[in-house]
Amino acid sequence: MASYFPQGKRLLVEGAVIAVLIAVGVFLIYHFTVHTIRNTRPLGGVNVNITRGDGGESEASFAIDPARPQVLFGASNQLFAYGSTNGGRTWHSQEGPTLREPACPHGEPQAAAGRAAEYLAFLVAPPCGDLLTPYLVVTSRPYTSARWAPVTRVAPRLWQYGFDDAPAIALDGRSGRLYLSWTRSLSAKAAAVVSSTSSDGGRTWSRPVVVAAAADEPHLSTIAVGQGGDVYIAGIDTPHGVWIARSTDRGKTFGAVHTAGPLRANPSSNCAGRATFKSLANEETTCIGPDPTVFATKNGVAVVYDDVGANRTPDVFLTALDRGLRPLFRAQVNPPDRGKTQQLLPSAAVDPSTGTLWACWYDTTFDPNAHRAWFSCSASHDGRTWTPPERAAAAPTKVADLFTDLQGSTGLSTTVVADRGIAHAFWINIGEVDFAQDIYTAALSERAAFLTLRR
Repeated sequence: MASYFPQGKRLLVEGAVIAVLIAVGVFLIYHFTVHTIRNTRPLGGVNVNITRGDGGESEASFAIDPARPQVLFGASNQLFAYGSTNGGRTWHSQEGPTLREPACPHGEPQAAAGRAAEYLAFLVAPPCGDLLTPYLVVTSRPYTSARWAPVTRVAPRLWQYGFDDAPAIALDGRSGRLYLSWTRSLSAKAAAVVSSTSSDGGRTWSRPVVVAAAADEPHLSTIAVGQGGDVYIAGIDTPHGVWIARSTDRGKTFGAVHTAGPLRANPSSNCAGRATFKSLANEETTCIGPDPTVFATKNGVAVVYDDVGANRTPDVFLTALDRGLRPLFRAQVNPPDRGKTQQLLPSAAVDPSTGTLWACWYDTTFDPNAHRAWFSCSASHDGRTWTPPERAAAAPTKVADLFTDLQGSTGLSTTVVADRGIAHAFWINIGEVDFAQDIYTAALSERAAFLTLRR
């Protein structure tokens, strides 16, 4: 029998039918699996989709302006920039900093704000598409909708095929001094965590100093500045687990590396950038797991990280240390469980105006099969006792999506920033039908969080 449709139209019709069947299948799977899962934790705030399908939006970083807490900004792995001037209720997007050809953005942005400026550090691929020799650059702008200044390369590589990887940025609000830490290859088989500082708004940078030796296989550095100007850098490595070091001379030198917390599940020796095999610039996708965040507290410093707990499932922990890096205590952030839940990809922050600590993570509680995770947050006055978790995310994310993406070229980073009693949580969700990555945010009230602790 002859077809009533020309070949081209028939293919279009068949494609449409297939698309409908896929959509129906996704709906049925959702209805009979996800729809029946109920998370009874309170929703901390209205969810706002920042990106709305702008592209692959992993490895996002956001910052809050301490002088104007209604102003937030950040950037994604694609180097799209996002800003809000009303506390995160609405957002605008714009192209990221301009680069001179043949260089292209390589991703892993890190945002900081203060001293009437917004700063963005990120990696650049010297020829576009080069995954082996990215280098670190910094740019700034005076306010959210302004143009970015020309990018500044932080420091030349130490050898021909060297790379920079996994940057972290911090700003000393009192002095205006900027600090960076990152992983840098020193030779074909050695990579170390290094640090550099700038006293002129990121236009020039000091020569990088080694913080954690290459022999210890350090990765995933995180940096913070204390009230007295001391600089703290933490990360993971093979001999220490979670390590931490301090500088008392504005980043010129760093003291001995100390153990901040042991790691039962330590990926350091298996990261692609390990010194025992060869240096490769992709630790952001191969070391993921502990995801440490360091921040200064009124009594010293603390590190929040993820590790396998007593029940052999991932939990979120905090280790507190005094200013001299002597351990004070270690506490579990998420509520105790019987090993049936997982807490993944944590981030943390301190509210400088109140001293309140915040920690957020993907949490599979309420899904008995641990297939779905809600981005959730808790608050604490002292790091020992934490409020019952509340949902930042109204809808769950598939755990398989988190780790499928981590095995690719990017990682699903999360962020939380806080000031004036409000924490802004940022996370990534992946669409059920189009699989698009979108960045969501919610504003959580410190007061409301501690009310749940009293009940």
